[in-house]
Amino acid sequence: MDLASIELSVEALIGSLVALGVLFVFCRSILAEDAVIRISGKTRHNWKSIKILGQACFCNVCEILLTPSAGLFCDCCGLCTHSTPACQRQADRDYRCKDKWLRNETAVRHLWVHGNLPLNVSCAACSKEVDDQHSSAGLYGWRCAWCQRCYHNNCYKRIIDEKDQEECDFGEFRDMIFPPNCIVAARTRESVRLHLAGIRPPNIENWEPLIVIANTKSGSSTGANVLSLLSGYLHPLQVMELGSRGPQDALQWAAKASPRPCRILVAGGDGTIGWVLNAIYTLNIKPQPAVAIMPLGTGNDLSRVLGWGAEPPAVLDPVKILRSIRRARSVNLDRYDLQIEKLHFRLPIQRHPTKTIHVYNYFSVGVDALVTYNFHKTRESRFYLLSSRIFNKLLYFTFGTQQVMQPDCERIEQKLILHLDNKPVELPALQSLVFLNIDSWGAGCKLCELSNSNGDGRIVNSISDGVMEVFGIVSSFHIAQLQCNISKPIRIGQAKHIRLQVNGTVPMQADGEPWMQVPADIRLQSRSQARVLKLDAL
Repeated sequence: MDLASIELSVEALIGSLVALGVLFVFCRSILAEDAVIRISGKTRHNWKSIKILGQACFCNVCEILLTPSAGLFCDCCGLCTHSTPACQRQADRDYRCKDKWLRNETAVRHLWVHGNLPLNVSCAACSKEVDDQHSSAGLYGWRCAWCQRCYHNNCYKRIIDEKDQEECDFGEFRDMIFPPNCIVAARTRESVRLHLAGIRPPNIENWEPLIVIANTKSGSSTGANVLSLLSGYLHPLQVMELGSRGPQDALQWAAKASPRPCRILVAGGDGTIGWVLNAIYTLNIKPQPAVAIMPLGTGNDLSRVLGWGAEPPAVLDPVKILRSIRRARSVNLDRYDLQIEKLHFRLPIQRHPTKTIHVYNYFSVGVDALVTYNFHKTRESRFYLLSSRIFNKLLYFTFGTQQVMQPDCERIEQKLILHLDNKPVELPALQSLVFLNIDSWGAGCKLCELSNSNGDGRIVNSISDGVMEVFGIVSSFHIAQLQCNISKPIRIGQAKHIRLQVNGTVPMQADGEPWMQVPADIRLQSRSQARVLKLDAL
């Protein structure tokens, strides 16, 4: 090989190394950005359809009445505009939105928005009702996008001349808001983008900020509407969608706010709530955030027990939602470790490493788990196009009816060996075995309450006593009878330590998440507690 060829080879090698180096830096930059919470210092508007608001609105640019199909509003500040490029561009250019973060600022000024006030709102100065639809055609009245105080035109002219009104105190929900001047933003070495570096606790009495996490795939479009409505009352960055990375990014706000406690509103079903509670446990956030619920799932069993209801309200009122969260009290919820050790029945018997699942509501084996398993397989199919609570319930009913006609879990007790507090239990003929932490199973069926009507001793269910109640179900038809409150479950017992040996393949579910379980040795025991918010009836 001559000298020229060697030089060309060396140059090609150097070029390849340089290209690899550039690729490495690029990939590292992307990964670094994904690992942090991005913060934008820009005040761009976040436009959504005014259909969410459910009221007549006028364009802030041209003051013409907006039709639901052609109107947009910023879900951060409440500014309204036509969806036409001319009005939208002018609104983006001439009107500020909420500041996401403020550097070296000790106070936050009011952000006044003209017109389109909430219905039936009163003037903060004279206490008289401000009705922009009858007082004047077009834009009438003023509202601060941070503190939500509203004023008549004349009252607004008076208060803006007062110097002590320049600083905003964030109004009624100040204890739930992350003020933009308390956020510490920084840049990573690999990126010019800002990310959340820390939280400076503001000087607000009883400050316990609220983080909103919504699963927009639950409950049709309700999750997205919850995000849009609450963004206008809180800091937009503390209202987040549950993405592919899960709730970890959202929970960084709670971790950065430590040692001050946080509250979390989870909009989703039981599976979403369990996902968030597991992430809090894994991240070891101290003090533990207290979790409230907006029920968007099909069963919503934990939501029922904690007083948040079986389904979302027909009309989403952000003020009512925030006031309910403030009124709710913090309680402890047992977190059970479900440890699964697979068995292979060969001599000697082989054991596989233990898998641990956290359980908060219930764990079951048998026909109810099989119905849930079939439903989940259908919902995950690419042919499943609908996302509706009514349609989901119809699917559950269909699979449940199928099990009445073709029972696949008959005599399932022959595959199970149960020990409660180290004592063997002889099982009757069953199609399902249910272990309850909360007295709500199968979309609101209260097995403990139904069992207490037997007259052979009362079971007191508690979500924080470390004890699980165990019941048997004899058929899919029995489940339907229980849901109609015309039958009773078979009472098996109560225990703090549960061991279940499975000698065949059976369907199982934990908090509505199903799977098919091969032979295994299963242990169930409470080892820690989560913090949740319970809403008591007025």
